[in-house]
Amino acid sequence: MLNNYILESLKLNNPKNLNEFENALREICQKIILYALSQTSFFKNVSFYGGTCLRIFHGLDRFSEDLDFQVISEECKLDFNQYMSKCINVLESYGLKATIYSKPDYDIGEVRRRYIKISHYDIANEYFGKISMNKEKLISIKIEVSTNYIPGANYEMKLLNSPTFSNVYCFDYGSLFAGKLNALLTRNWRERTKGRDYFDYMFYLSHNVRFNLEYLKNKLNYSLDKDTSNYNIDNIKELLIEKFKESDFDLIKHDIIPFVSDDYNIDSIDKNMFIASIDYLKCE
Repeated sequence: MLNNYILESLKLNNPKNLNEFENALREICQKIILYALSQTSFFKNVSFYGGTCLRIFHGLDRFSEDLDFQVISEECKLDFNQYMSKCINVLESYGLKATIYSKPDYDIGEVRRRYIKISHYDIANEYFGKISMNKEKLISIKIEVSTNYIPGANYEMKLLNSPTFSNVYCFDYGSLFAGKLNALLTRNWRERTKGRDYFDYMFYLSHNVRFNLEYLKNKLNYSLDKDTSNYNIDNIKELLIEKFKESDFDLIKHDIIPFVSDDYNIDSIDKNMFIASIDYLKCE
């Protein structure tokens, strides 16, 4: 039986269509997963970062798909499966039908991943009344842990207040911003346009966040395989201007649309605005 927490949380989000409903339900499930992980030793080994961390703990005004974590030392050992089993048990205790999806290569390389897939046909019909949708459609939440330790990040314990109070170990604001700048500057555009990197960049600037320069230098050193130890903020600004000049902002806007509300002014995003924004970039 579906727990009242799920329906009450959906009502608070007030989704008006299936896309908004799926985004809202995914976020509710993400919080349940974080709560489940907080009841284990998981956060003794890793820290939460990325877009979903930014949304849940800092109010990012777009939805985010994945739960991203990074080990906090070179000595961390992680048994992914025991933690995923805990997540499934807790999700099921809220009346959700959830399964783990994995493949052998998900445990190869520096990034370990699992997918938790959640059936939501019955929930959608309970929320909307009758709705036309594929009964087999699932909400998918990707959980990734980067096992490559990059020094220089700062961490903080954040309080998750839903579904119940629990502690989640996170990158601090400045280190989150540094990670986003690294993604923006180094992500392989031939594989996928990530307009969300640009959206998040402007969120950090609009909230006057100073990025962690030391951590960004270490991330760039690893990502670019070059010595960035002498980089300063002017070097970072030059790299960003170059990136913005070569970016296709039509593709950027197309990537963002599914993750923002219908009333968001997507046309306000353009090349000139991003180049001008460089003047507001500051580091710790």
